[in-house]
Amino acid sequence: MRRDHTELSREWARAIFATAHVPMSLPDILRYLGDLTERLVAALSGPQVDTEAAFDVGARLVAVGFTGPRSLSRTIEFLGKALPGTAAGSAAADPPCGRITELLAALAVGYIWALRGYFFTQQEKVVQALSRARPDLARPDIERDLRLLQQRLRHQTLHDLQTGLPNRQYFVSHLETVLGRLEPSAMVTVMHLNLNGFSAINDGLGHNAGDRLLDVVARRLESVVADQRAMVARLGGDEYAILIGPGEPVPNVEALAEIINTELAEPFYLDGVGIAVTATIGVVQRPVGRSTAQELMRAAGATLRRLRGRGKRQWDLFDPDIDAAERAELRLAAAMPGALETGELHVTYQPVVTLDGRTLVGIEAALNWPHPQLGELPNERCVQAAERTGVVYAVGQWLLRTAAEQAVSWRQGSGGGVPPVMINLMPSQAQDPDLVARIRAVLAQTGLAPAELELRAPVDAIRTTSGELAGEGGGHAEDNLRVLAELGVRAGLYDYGGGIGALRCVADLPVCTVRIARPISQQVAADPSRILSQGAQASVHIVRAAGVDVVAFPVDSEEQAACWPWIGANWAVGALFGPPGPPRDIEPLLDKQSDS
Repeated sequence: MRRDHTELSREWARAIFATAHVPMSLPDILRYLGDLTERLVAALSGPQVDTEAAFDVGARLVAVGFTGPRSLSRTIEFLGKALPGTAAGSAAADPPCGRITELLAALAVGYIWALRGYFFTQQEKVVQALSRARPDLARPDIERDLRLLQQRLRHQTLHDLQTGLPNRQYFVSHLETVLGRLEPSAMVTVMHLNLNGFSAINDGLGHNAGDRLLDVVARRLESVVADQRAMVARLGGDEYAILIGPGEPVPNVEALAEIINTELAEPFYLDGVGIAVTATIGVVQRPVGRSTAQELMRAAGATLRRLRGRGKRQWDLFDPDIDAAERAELRLAAAMPGALETGELHVTYQPVVTLDGRTLVGIEAALNWPHPQLGELPNERCVQAAERTGVVYAVGQWLLRTAAEQAVSWRQGSGGGVPPVMINLMPSQAQDPDLVARIRAVLAQTGLAPAELELRAPVDAIRTTSGELAGEGGGHAEDNLRVLAELGVRAGLYDYGGGIGALRCVADLPVCTVRIARPISQQVAADPSRILSQGAQASVHIVRAAGVDVVAFPVDSEEQAACWPWIGANWAVGALFGPPGPPRDIEPLLDKQSDS
């Protein structure tokens, strides 16, 4: 198995390992998922997507026991982001998002059909057992055994086999019952918990330790709410839920979250090793009259997902305003694959000029989306939407190819030299191990010379504020810029805000330009004390001393343009010199340059 596919299968295993209990060792799971990964990558490599292979992959996940409530959703979520970046995807000239969607849809259908067959098989076994027992039903002892069997089957249907807690189905059903019998003004509290560090324990110490930990967490959560009208459930994997019914006083969720984490952080010992975790907790607390079971579960889960990027041991209450904005962004992200397929996305171009003589030195290419309901969406909104889904690679490659083709067209039309087209890579693009191969393909397909292209990476995709690499992806981003510079492509940075991490990037990498972060420009422009301006000046002069061009961004007025030479920037981009627009807006500038 290829190295990049091996890593893909490992990440897939991490994504779904805790969603179900599979009777296989971790090495066996990795080998099994490795085979499935190879099949999926191969299914994308041909002229047509091999949907039969994807269907079979879905069925094979069920066959080994990945049948947990989150197994399929986490698989789709992970593969949707990871598959577009595979080497096979590159070989297929970066298959559009429609191919990925077709592949994952076939996988989901295969999974669902196999899961349906699995449940039918289990039900048939029960029916056969009951049929064999029918001749003896008249015997009191058999009737008793059958009642016990029915009770046991019902219990297994509604409870988690590992911890004995109610499962998701039982929890939601119980929540619906509670809501149905309470007064509209009664207050209910739902908490959705995700364990921090569970995968490290499961992977590092083995399944036995992970299973023991799940049991300990279950018992400790039950003890925390033992004196309240509450239900604790395991929703699957390392996720739990708590429902607290109305009472006086209304639960103080801040205090309750702290108690929960204090209890969970107390180690228990297994073979002399102290094991403990903490939890990230999303909480929704509202009157019954404004709630449904589905909405309460969604709200708690959405709050939990929002917290995951903040770090460990966090909690927060559901905020309807934040939720509305988040759902709007999710709807936008969900619509982007279709926008790419139907040609709704555009590329805009904006001049980059010298501050002293306003000479054209580059042309920035960026995304633009004339959304039918939301109006013109600038590059930043497009990037945010693309980064939420696997379409980020397809959109990024489309932008590169479109801008390269336009640059070649300008060159051919002018009959002379054209300044480089400059593209700010999206964070995932900058960290993509296959970026160099993708750039080589664009250059070969369009005829653009390497020196006619400038690619900038965001600083925080490379280094943290303290100067350390931004994880494995940061290392990939550094390697990409170095190799691209060796190829003759101009390498640069954007969202530059100074600090150790940003300066490390300038010191260690062969960058030729740095574009200032928007917040820095905004703060400098509104800085009567000049303290911020002096800080920016020190950082910019260090960069300029290294022979790197510094681009002020955005420069929208003559007042802003006047302050930047003192700070040290020598180039600028902004509305003062021309807003983002279609290719025809750039052509007069090129004509003027060729005449001079």
